Amino acid sequence: MISICLVYSSTFLMMSILMFFSSLNFLYLDYSLMLEFNLLSVNSSLIMMTILFDWMSLLFMSFVLFISSMVIYYSEEYMYGD
Repeated sequence: MISICLVYSSTFLMMSILMFFSSLNFLYLDYSLMLEFNLLSVNSSLIMMTILFDWMSLLFMSFVLFISSMVIYYSEEYMYGD
């Protein structure tokens, strides 16, 4: 049976690899992407959320996801007998 820790660890590792190669691609193409979402609209007031994806943010997300996947994998191995 596959444990939930192994599933999350593998998913985070694959996402980390994808983000890493995306960051290299963004760096090579000198590309950035800005996403804006309307979170709340009341009368004439808008609350918006803006997310910026550039090579540095993607590289940072890649490292964070890689470290998270290794922590989850280690915790599953460490807590195996408990």
